[in-house]
Amino acid sequence: MIGPYWSPWPYPPPYYYPPYNPPVVVERYNPPVYIEQPAPAQPAPNAVVTPVNYWYYCGASKAYYPYVQECPGGWQKVLPQPPGQP
Repeated sequence: MIGPYWSPWPYPPPYYYPPYNPPVVVERYNPPVYIEQPAPAQPAPNAVVTPVNYWYYCGASKAYYPYVQECPGGWQKVLPQPPGQP
């Protein structure tokens, strides 16, 4: 028996699906946040910077520590000076 249509195949014609387009995914993200650190404090251009280290002078023995271990008159703080300067 012949059906409502005539076909060379013994089954119905193949169905072609349209091409598959995957959905577009848009990911939103927060931009990086940069925190500016404060600049380190710097002394004024004409400011005198006090040295951290001192030399200790003994007036009684007229010598510096550690060459003299004890000073009967007390130690005097002096600013370090390179050799050859008055």
